[in-house]
Amino acid sequence: MSGDSLTLGIAGLQNAYGSGEHTPEGVLDALFAAIDADTRHINAFCLLDREDARAAALASGARWREGRPLGPLDGVPVSIKDLMNVAGWPTRRGSRSSAGDPPAAQDSPAVALLRAAGCVIFGKTTTTEFGWNTSSWNPHSGLTRNPLDPLRSAGGSSSGAAAQAAAGWGPLALGSDAGGSVRIPASYCGVVGFKPSFGAIPLAPQSAFAEFAHLGPLTRSVEDCRQAMAVLSQADARDPGSLFIRGGAVQRGPVRIGWTLQLGADMQVEPAISDAFLAALEQLERAGHTLVPMPAEGTDLASDMWTVWLSRVHESFLAWQPGQRLLLDARLQALYEEGNALELAQLARSRARLRDFAMRLAQQFASVDLMLTPATPSVAPAIAKDGSADINWFAGNGYAYPFNLTQQPALSIPLGRNADGLPFGLQIVGRRYDDARVLAFGEEVEALLSGSAA
Repeated sequence: MSGDSLTLGIAGLQNAYGSGEHTPEGVLDALFAAIDADTRHINAFCLLDREDARAAALASGARWREGRPLGPLDGVPVSIKDLMNVAGWPTRRGSRSSAGDPPAAQDSPAVALLRAAGCVIFGKTTTTEFGWNTSSWNPHSGLTRNPLDPLRSAGGSSSGAAAQAAAGWGPLALGSDAGGSVRIPASYCGVVGFKPSFGAIPLAPQSAFAEFAHLGPLTRSVEDCRQAMAVLSQADARDPGSLFIRGGAVQRGPVRIGWTLQLGADMQVEPAISDAFLAALEQLERAGHTLVPMPAEGTDLASDMWTVWLSRVHESFLAWQPGQRLLLDARLQALYEEGNALELAQLARSRARLRDFAMRLAQQFASVDLMLTPATPSVAPAIAKDGSADINWFAGNGYAYPFNLTQQPALSIPLGRNADGLPFGLQIVGRRYDDARVLAFGEEVEALLSGSAA
C-alpha cells in the first residue's frame, strides 16, 4: 500500500477503500502499530480491543471488495469515550469505584449507530472521573498527555478523544460535553470538536447532568465532523430529546455574526488568542459578512454554575452506599459533601440567575445568525504535579458552559498557535437545531484561516 493511511480523513479513507489502495484491516494495523510505538506516554486509551476490532475491519474490507459498503463510515476506526456503554466492554468512567461492574449488556444509542454504519470500534478513550472536570487525569487510568506537548494537559473531560485525534490515531473519536468537555480539549489539542444541539445525538442512559449533556465528535477537520454527524444525528426512543425533525437546506452566503470576548466568567484572555480572534473577524468582514459586537453577558456567573454543578455531583452519588463513595477520588468525595451541604435558597438563586442568563443569551440570536468567541481563553495548562485542575473550572473558562445551558450547537475549530506553538480554538455557535449552518460556516472559516478559501 502507498501513502500513510493515518493521515487520511473520512473521505480519503472512503476513496482509498473503494480503489483498494488501503483496506480497513490495514488501516487498523497501522493505527495499533502507531499507538504501540508511542514514546510520549500520551495514554489516550483505557481499553483497546484488538480482536473484535480486527474482526470488524475484516468484515468491512469484504464489503468494500464486494462493492457494498454500508455507508461513508464503513471501515473507519472510531473510539468511544469511557462514559458510554459498548456491549461487552466495561464502563469504568475513569473511576476505581466501577472496578466490580459487569461489562455493558448493550451498546448505547450512539455506539449502535456507529456500529450499524460499519465503523471499526477499536477502543475506549480516557475521561476525568465521571467527567467532573477539565483536567486530563483520572484514578483509573492516570494521566493523559497532550500530543503537542506532553508536559501539557490534554484537557477534559474528553481527554483521550482529543489526544487521539491530535496524535493522528484515526480520524474520529466520540466524546461528550456537559460544560465544555468536547470543545475545551479540542482547543487545547488543536483539533475540531463539535457539541451539536441538545439531543441531536441520542444519549442513554442519562446522568444527573442530563439537560446539559451532549455527545459530540472530535476530528481533524470540519468535513470529518460533518460526515460523522450524518450518521450520529438520529432519533432514538431511549432519548426523548432526540425525537425532533432533522433536515432542511443549508443557508450559505453572507451572514450576520455576533462576537464577544466577554462571556460567562470574568476571565483573562491570553493576548495571542484575542489578537488572532480579532484578526479572524477582520478576515470574515472582508469576506462580506456583517460583524456585530455583542454585549458582555453573565461574566459573574461562574460561581452560580459551580453551585448547580455541585448539586448534580451530589445527585450522581446520592443513592450510593457510603463505602462505595469512599472509592471515589478524595476531591470528588469532597464535592459530593459540598453538594450535600448546599442550602436550597442558594441553589434556587443560582438556578434562577442561570435561567435568566440563558434566556438573554439565546435571545441574542434573534438579531444574528451565528456567534463567535474564542473556544478557550488560554492554551493548554502545564500538567499539575497531582494531575488535577482548578476546582471551579468554570471560572477559568466562560466560553463553553453557556451553550450547554442554552442547548445550542457550538463548534471549536483550530484558530492559531501562541509563540510556544501551542494551539487554541475559535468557537462558532448557532441557533438551536441550526447545526448544519454551524458546520457549513465552520468549513468556510477553516478554509479562510488556512488560506485556501476560494
